[in-house]
Amino acid sequence: MKKFYMILAALAAMTMTVQAQTAGTINVGDFDNASTIYNGSFFDMAPTNFYLAHTGAQMIFTPDLLADMDGKQNVKINQLNFKFYSETFEDITRDVKVYIEEIDATEFAVVEGVKQFFTFLTTPVYEGECTISMLDYFGDDCVLSIPFEAPVAYTPGKSMLVTIVFDAQDDDNCTTGSDYAPFYTSGIRGKAMTYTDNWNSFIDFAQGNDFPDATAMLGCGTNVELPVTQICYTYEEGTTPVDPTEACAKPEGGYVNGTDFHGVLVTLINNETAEGTEIHYNITLNDELIVEDAIYDDAFALTVDGDYYIDFWATAPGKLDSTHGGLIFTIDPTTGLSEMNADKAVASVRYFNMAGQEMKQADGLTIVLTTYTDGTTSAVKVVK
Repeated sequence: MKKFYMILAALAAMTMTVQAQTAGTINVGDFDNASTIYNGSFFDMAPTNFYLAHTGAQMIFTPDLLADMDGKQNVKINQLNFKFYSETFEDITRDVKVYIEEIDATEFAVVEGVKQFFTFLTTPVYEGECTISMLDYFGDDCVLSIPFEAPVAYTPGKSMLVTIVFDAQDDDNCTTGSDYAPFYTSGIRGKAMTYTDNWNSFIDFAQGNDFPDATAMLGCGTNVELPVTQICYTYEEGTTPVDPTEACAKPEGGYVNGTDFHGVLVTLINNETAEGTEIHYNITLNDELIVEDAIYDDAFALTVDGDYYIDFWATAPGKLDSTHGGLIFTIDPTTGLSEMNADKAVASVRYFNMAGQEMKQADGLTIVLTTYTDGTTSAVKVVK
């Protein structure tokens, strides 16, 4: 057992190194100083007993037991450790399969008074042969470690359903009396159920007509305490980002014909006040993209003749992107602006100097006040 455990521990450490993540553990029960040994019926021993050749167990680890993983990014569970006490000289060999999945339930269902096992996945996260040399741990505590071939992602707030199957190669490789006893948590009852049989695997039972019923007649324990368990996982430092649900306000776009220059003056206005809010825009000229995902800072002039389309939208930290707006116009070779077709039509444009005096046209540092037909206005600073 010592050699087997050391190899498994080394494999788990290699997995953590390759992933370059921080390692963490959750103890369900007092794993380091476990003291409560179960000595009742073998029907109620989880995750296994070595009295019979074939056992199965399902354990629900509820969100409150897994709360230490909340707020961590990219959490992946990579190993389970169980602790038991041994007083036997035998070598115990079992084929072990472990299945893990997230569920919303925190209890086993009951149908017409009969508790129900959960239907479980067909692909195990661990599958292998485990030989435990009990002589090495006679009269001592023993740790059964099960690493996963591939770490299992965990979503905070979900329950974790663990299904674990132990099968002997023959019906005789079993202990007797009280030679084996798992350590149990105190009072976390009803979160585990067991299956025991000397001839048929839990896998066979799960594929039979009696499944998912769990009754004593079928060799099942239905009110089992969780065993003392250590859950090993890795995670990335930081907090889990929350998916945004609110979108930014759509920016407002406008443009006016140049008065002392050939072209169009474009303004984009955003009423968002959150720090980090930005307006992005693309410019297409004659069906060719000439500006892509630029950040709007101030009004800009377009002077090249042709057909324009300006696509614009807003972004802000913690929010979804806004819906897009569009401006469509043509700069004519003679007049500068021959056609307007936009989200908003311009009603009037007025020019003011920095002293607040109105001017007939832009001159030097000028404030351009645009009034739209819907009554809204925008003001930008330009230098002419």
